[in-house]
Amino acid sequence: MDQRDPRTGKEHREFFNIDLSSGWETIAPGIEAKTLAGSLDEAAGKGHLNRLARWAPNAEIDAVRVHEFYEEVVVIRGTLLVASQEPPHRFEAFHAPAFACRPPHAKHGPFKAGPEGCLLLETSFFY
Repeated sequence: MDQRDPRTGKEHREFFNIDLSSGWETIAPGIEAKTLAGSLDEAAGKGHLNRLARWAPNAEIDAVRVHEFYEEVVVIRGTLLVASQEPPHRFEAFHAPAFACRPPHAKHGPFKAGPEGCLLLETSFFY
């Protein structure tokens, strides 16, 4: 049965085991995502998304990101290196556990995974 919160549209999901062996989608070279709940409609400015992001060792996103939604990220395993937004742009290493909470329009990135890769839990939503 699909139960959703009438205010947010977010579905009700009790604890469930996560199959880490399948259901991954490549979102960038060396980076895969697995949706746990929800979806995000960026064009309509609606929705919420909970997903895992699995980064291969030394995978990178060599760009600054800016988006219209809120984003919260937990480094669950490994290390994520994040470039500072202020010159000189240096990378700072965030080892698990680490957390980021970003409002819309916050500049962030570039990013690199550490030599062991990393696993992130990402929550994105419009408010």
